Amino acid sequence: MVASSMKTRNPSPNLLRALLAVYVLASFSFWLTGVIDMWDGDLHWNRHIQAPFSCDDDSLKIDEVRPEAKSAGLATGFRVTGLNGAPNTGKSQWAEIVSEEHPGDTLDVEFVRPDGSSGMATVTLVTKRRSPSGISVWAVRSQRFLMSSLLPLICLLIGYWVVFSKPLLRNAWLLLVLLTAPSVIWVNIGYATGLGLALRAFWYNLLQMAIAPALMFFGVYFPERSRIDQRLPWIKWLVVGPILIGAVALFPLLYLEYFAAPPNPAFAGICQQIEKMINALNLACVILYLIFTLDKLRSASTEDARRRLRVLTTGMFIGVGSLLFVFVLLPHFGIDNSDRPVDFWIRTAGSILFTIAPFTLAYVVLVQRAMDVRVIVRTGTRYLLAKAFLYVVQSALIFLATWLLLLPIFSKKQSTASDVAAGAVFLMLVVGLRLGLAKRAQDWIDRRFFREAYNAEVVLNELSDEVRRFTETAPLLETVVRRVAETLHVDQVAMLLRRGEFFHLQQSIGVSFGSNGTAMLNAGALVLPAQASAVRYLASTNEPARLYRDDPDAWYLMAGMSERQFLDTINAELLLPLPGRNRLMGVMALGPKRSEAAYTQADLHMLQTVATQTGLAIEISELARSLATEAAQRERVNREIEIAREVQERLFPQEMPQLPGATIAGACRPALGVGGDYYDVFELTDGRTGLAIGDVSGKGIAAALLMASLRASLRGVTLDNPRDFANLMDKVNRLVYEASASNRYATFFFAAYDPKTRQLDCVNAGHNPPIILRRRADGGQDAIRLEAGGPVVGLLPVAPYTEESIVLEPGDVLLLYTDGISEAMTHEDEEWGEDRLIEAASRVRERPATEILVSIFEAADRFTAGAPQHDDMTLLVLKLDD
Repeated sequence: MVASSMKTRNPSPNLLRALLAVYVLASFSFWLTGVIDMWDGDLHWNRHIQAPFSCDDDSLKIDEVRPEAKSAGLATGFRVTGLNGAPNTGKSQWAEIVSEEHPGDTLDVEFVRPDGSSGMATVTLVTKRRSPSGISVWAVRSQRFLMSSLLPLICLLIGYWVVFSKPLLRNAWLLLVLLTAPSVIWVNIGYATGLGLALRAFWYNLLQMAIAPALMFFGVYFPERSRIDQRLPWIKWLVVGPILIGAVALFPLLYLEYFAAPPNPAFAGICQQIEKMINALNLACVILYLIFTLDKLRSASTEDARRRLRVLTTGMFIGVGSLLFVFVLLPHFGIDNSDRPVDFWIRTAGSILFTIAPFTLAYVVLVQRAMDVRVIVRTGTRYLLAKAFLYVVQSALIFLATWLLLLPIFSKKQSTASDVAAGAVFLMLVVGLRLGLAKRAQDWIDRRFFREAYNAEVVLNELSDEVRRFTETAPLLETVVRRVAETLHVDQVAMLLRRGEFFHLQQSIGVSFGSNGTAMLNAGALVLPAQASAVRYLASTNEPARLYRDDPDAWYLMAGMSERQFLDTINAELLLPLPGRNRLMGVMALGPKRSEAAYTQADLHMLQTVATQTGLAIEISELARSLATEAAQRERVNREIEIAREVQERLFPQEMPQLPGATIAGACRPALGVGGDYYDVFELTDGRTGLAIGDVSGKGIAAALLMASLRASLRGVTLDNPRDFANLMDKVNRLVYEASASNRYATFFFAAYDPKTRQLDCVNAGHNPPIILRRRADGGQDAIRLEAGGPVVGLLPVAPYTEESIVLEPGDVLLLYTDGISEAMTHEDEEWGEDRLIEAASRVRERPATEILVSIFEAADRFTAGAPQHDDMTLLVLKLDD
């Protein structure tokens, strides 16, 4: 975790990344050139000279003399005034000599003795010593590779990555400076000369002065601002201010020291005083860092912050303490002779232990949740011991196999078949140990020391397979929530499912709401809009979203107050999308682990697998529920239609009246379960018989209801045996108009047949004209259409109608039909038509009405040849006897 800085106006991230690019160029160039020079001196040691003496940087007095310089007459305390005939101008001149001279060359040294007398000595330069006596060259090279090449590079890369990803965070830049420290501690200026020397010297001294203040500021702000600094913010500036002033004054003096060093005691005194002041202030920075850190160990606001500080304190104590112990304390006891192997290994051990410090810094800053020190030490130590034991066992077995199988072969002058077999067995044993037993043992160790992670992986894998078998949402959510909480030791888990444009809380564990903290699973108020920042982020990335409020991601910063309050209520630390095929089905929110450890990449991978399977299972469950609901709805509608059909059928005549001298038959075939066609046959009180047929606009139940209204209206207005059919139809029109919607109407035909006189009185309201088939004397046939009437009923409030009367003759056939009969269609959309209807009726006109009706339907069916019909087919036949 990288703690966020104070809420001030931040510079542009792009500007900061540009600054990082400059920093990367400077720091990486210093490391790279220094490493190149180091390995050039190590690999080509015989081309480089050993410095015959060393001088104090300020006074230019010799403080250490090598044998070749001593034999030439030089001694400690001599002030060097010239080199090779030129005045001594400082470190740059000396760097050119060390870089350009070769073994066997001579160096003329002009000097002034302590008594003021001058002299000159000629020193024969000798080859640079390869390595300390008694120490393996490869041991020295391994130490240099580890300490001067690999470790500084790793620290630099970690620092670059942190700042590049979090350029606005103050602690990221402080961490970068601290992680640059190894590159200026173990990598020196090398063989640089001229401008290269100036640049590398500037960077070296700049970092030397910046490390201690950066450490102090890190103590102030990591992982949260110190309460001491909040009360006394001027303390840090009281220390850093003089360092900045000293740096401004020191850099010009350093330039003189490198390129124009005058033999002036005043100059040396000023440099020494500034350096002493900066060293004292650096020590004050370290002390303040310790004070700030130790105080926050007690006052940090969260347990995670305290754990980080404990890890940081332990790691810095071991790393920096070992460095101070080996390079500062032990030299006071005489343990500083680089020629002795024991001193080399002590320095090597101290340098290796120091690496704990930068890695500790990287750990406490980068991890989202830190582990306790005791857990790290105990688990790490036991794991390393187990790994070491495994390595020892493998080595012992390979050594034993070599002793028993290979050595006897090499001791013989001539190999036999058994020796070849022994060699093959040896190879098989080695391969089996490395690829078989070693891998299994390694897996066992991993399961043993990371049992919780291993068990969690197994359980979550099983859960991802199990969720596929659920078909109901409630048990699915209950199972997933419970198993995830138990496996990862999470106290709060919440499931939100999409309901329209909102995600509602459906299932939870450990989530409490309300002032008294009582759990309410049915918390309808806890919803997350589909346009919430978290939902949009999950839907667009389909990846888990971590939520660390000390270091929030952009989606959390864009969230509104209500969304943040919701996330705080469910104590969310990790959000997982529950994806369907085409949309986000839900969100799973997890609180922190009981151990407060961060969710690992393995956790995220397995949880994402579970979430994906859960989302698909939810979608399948909702689809199954939707299909079940739709099937139930369809069943209910079908039942209602069946009831309506039965009711409608009862509205049709159940029995036809017996007419003297005539037969009558009628039938209706709805296109749907319930139709809008209507026909009726009923007796009037004056002995006449009423004949009615109609076609209601539309289909289905709505048409059937209007048909029922039409039937009721007709039965009502015919109770008084009306003779004025135009007036009768006008009443029916008004009644239907008042009882139906404005877009509903019906075509209608009504007639009254008097059996005594064979007179037919009728009125037609926009219906297909009924047809009277009558034989002529010549054996032909006439088709008489009854067209007199008016507009359809129910469409206009008032409409004029005219009635018509006709006397039927013996043998006449009256056909009353709807357009579903005449417009019956084939698969090619060809209509049957009135002509075919008349033709079909003519062929059976001598038969009773029932047979005529059946014959007409059969003829229509033959014509349509099974083509589906989209309109009701209704037919009413009145046949007069001959």
